[in-house]
Formats: sequence, C-alpha cells, structure tokens
Amino acid sequence: MTSFSRQRRRIATWLAAVAALVGFVTVGPAAPTASAATPCSNGYVAISFDDGPSAMTPQYVQALHDAGYVKATFFLTGAHAQDYPQYVNQIAANGNWIGNHSYSHPFLDEVGEPNAFNELLGTNQILQSMTGHAPTLFRPPYGRTNAQIRQDATSLGMTEVLWTNDTFDYNGVTTQEIVDNALQVKPGGIILMHEGYETTLAAIPQIINGLAERGLCAGKIVPSATPVTAWEGTTYYAVAAHW
Repeated sequence: MTSFSRQRRRIATWLAAVAALVGFVTVGPAAPTASAATPCSNGYVAISFDDGPSAMTPQYVQALHDAGYVKATFFLTGAHAQDYPQYVNQIAANGNWIGNHSYSHPFLDEVGEPNAFNELLGTNQILQSMTGHAPTLFRPPYGRTNAQIRQDATSLGMTEVLWTNDTFDYNGVTTQEIVDNALQVKPGGIILMHEGYETTLAAIPQIINGLAERGLCAGKIVPSATPVTAWEGTTYYAVAAHW
C-alpha cells in the first residue's frame, strides 16, 4: 500500500464526518426520470481525478474519450508530473483540464510556510513548463486547507476547489460503490475520484451513463453566482458551462 493510501485510510472517517457539513449547488431544475432526460437538460457536474499522472493515465483518458469525448479535471502533483511528463501532455491534448494538487502530496496545513507556498509554486512551474499554461485551479491533498493555504493559491492565480461528492475509491470500495457514490451528485456538483485504481477505471463509463440518464453532462469547473461554502470557509464552485 502506498503512503498516499495509508494516509487516506487514516482520515477516511474524518472525511465522511465532514461530508455531512457540505451543501450542494443547484444550477438547473430537478433531475427528470431517465426516460424524460435529454442531453444536458439538467446542467453539468464536474468529474475530477486526483494524484496523477500515473501509469494508468492513458487508460483513464481513453475511457473518457470512449464514453463520448467526455472531459474531466485532473489535479496533478508536481512529483508525479516529473515522473510521467508525457501523460501530462496527453491529458491536455485530449481537452481535459489540469489543476494543481501540490508537489509531494503532504498535509499542507501542517508543513508551515513557506513550505506550503512552495509546494504550490513548484507544481505550477512544472505544469506550466509542460503545457504552456499555469493551472487556475488548486485542490489541497486530503482536502486539508486553511486561510493561509487559500491565500497562497490566490496569490498564484488559482481558485481552491474541493468536492461535493467523495466516491471513496481510495478506501477499497467496489466499482459499484464508486458508481453509487458518484451518482448521488446534484447539478453543479463536483465528483472526487483518483488515478491508479482499476475499480475507478471500470466505474467511469457507468458514471457517465448514469449522469446521462439524469440529463447531466460533464463540464468545466467555473465560478458560480451561488457558491457553496463548506468547512473552514472553503468555497466550492459550481459547474456551469460545458467548456
């Protein structure tokens, strides 16, 4: 088991408790029945993957493509980007969006300054050198954040984005459980998944099909007029546009 997985398992219970505090952003009418749903009639949600790139990145990108040219947001670590630079370019070349997920995936709220800032800055520099663009979105590892970390992100031109629906794919759940957790998302919500799991890979087409049955499409994370405020003042941003 990797150090990332061990750390996640220790905080899985904490995340579950926090999830009870989270609200949702609704940017369209209530979801219709599957028979009445039409493409994107009920708006958009974001599909997001953390912790990449990985050896499985090409499979994730292909699964999205095969499911109907679906786009997702990949929050990448600087260290993994250096390990798999060719996959960073593959993510971008297929029209997906890339966000900053720190350099080494630490508890940013414990490493102190300037270490936390440098985790973000170094990753921005790495990703910009590879894609030609600095990320505008940032997700703190494990959702561990505070006012200073948000300020660090803002000073680098990034918006901090967490999630509204945790699939718990990192916690040993089955593909069906991942699908079920993801499909609880409401219009404007953000689904959290991770790279590196066969169960998650298998869930991708089922999640996209399930969203389509509800008249929901995968979209881009953009600021909303009605943001959702979560714990510690963190703001979620609704998915309000396809591109």
